[in-house]
Amino acid sequence: MTRLLIVENDRPHGRALARSVARRRPDITVVRAGDGAEAIQLMSQGGVDLVLTELRLPELDGFQLLAWVAKHHPEVPTFAMASTGGDDTCARVTALGGLALFEKPIDVKALVTRLSGELSQTVRGQVYNVSLASFLQLMEMERKTCTLTVSYAGQSGTLALRRGQLAHAECGDQRGEEAAIAIIAWPYPTITISSQTTVEPATIEKPLGFIIMEAMRIQDELMRDEPLSDFPTPGAHARSSSLLLRPGSDPASGIPTTPNTEFALSRGVHAVAIADTDTGAVLSASAADGFPIVEFAAMAAHVLRHETASVRLWNQAEGVEEVVLKTTARCDVIRPLGASSAQFAVLVFAPGDTNLIMARLDLERFIFTRGGY
Repeated sequence: MTRLLIVENDRPHGRALARSVARRRPDITVVRAGDGAEAIQLMSQGGVDLVLTELRLPELDGFQLLAWVAKHHPEVPTFAMASTGGDDTCARVTALGGLALFEKPIDVKALVTRLSGELSQTVRGQVYNVSLASFLQLMEMERKTCTLTVSYAGQSGTLALRRGQLAHAECGDQRGEEAAIAIIAWPYPTITISSQTTVEPATIEKPLGFIIMEAMRIQDELMRDEPLSDFPTPGAHARSSSLLLRPGSDPASGIPTTPNTEFALSRGVHAVAIADTDTGAVLSASAADGFPIVEFAAMAAHVLRHETASVRLWNQAEGVEEVVLKTTARCDVIRPLGASSAQFAVLVFAPGDTNLIMARLDLERFIFTRGGY
């Protein structure tokens, strides 16, 4: 459960504001403090995800509280409120890490919208066999705040992201950029994602693109110097062949049963459709550049039926979780929806975008299944 801390010395106003937020977002638990010292005590006990503080507080004021949070809990988004607030006040709040200043009386609808937007920047869950470099680029684009625990061949390291920026890394005795390059160079890692981030100060200054290029250079050298058999092979979810079957007993874990086709297009997909597995009849579809998605879905249904029969020759209990077809011009992904496989989704995108889009789709998948939003 997400916890919002409201710091307000006007207790009736604090109670009314807490009730208003709770009505609009019942999934958010609101806790209250009357001053900055009480707020610090509550935050020291852990479990606070967002802070909204009045600037004028007795003893330790809102500005001091913002500074304390920025130093001790930089992963916690902070917001301020005041009866009056000019440009100088807004600039001071921003300099202390505050994301917005709300003028009283509070527009609760606008406040909840802003809080919800910030919550959408945190994720949690686990993914496998996704290119870590592509995954980090995705997290940068989405401005995510989280910690990645990356495991590979008995080794483990952590990468801390703050609003999409790679801020800190640790791997054994290595820290900062050196650790980040070493971790990103690992092929086929397992990535565990936590919504909490380290309170360590930022140790990485260079842009993500530079660090990824250095990591890829090291990875290429390792691949040249070591026999291929010395590297762990990808698991069942790897994507390295032109025709890839992902068998699994629960295809429903692949993507939501009611995907938003327009949303898929916004994520870089060129065409997407939901269709009936038996007939190929299209239930919903969207496509860019006049792609014949309706006709393509009918052919995809035939491919899915054929490959499902092929997979079941090996194991009667398994169905197809995913089929990926790659050519020089396109990458097509066919995914059954639900355990019964009565429907499937087909997505089409450019092969050059494969790594990033597949990572993006995996991210959206576990956000849906794990409740990261």
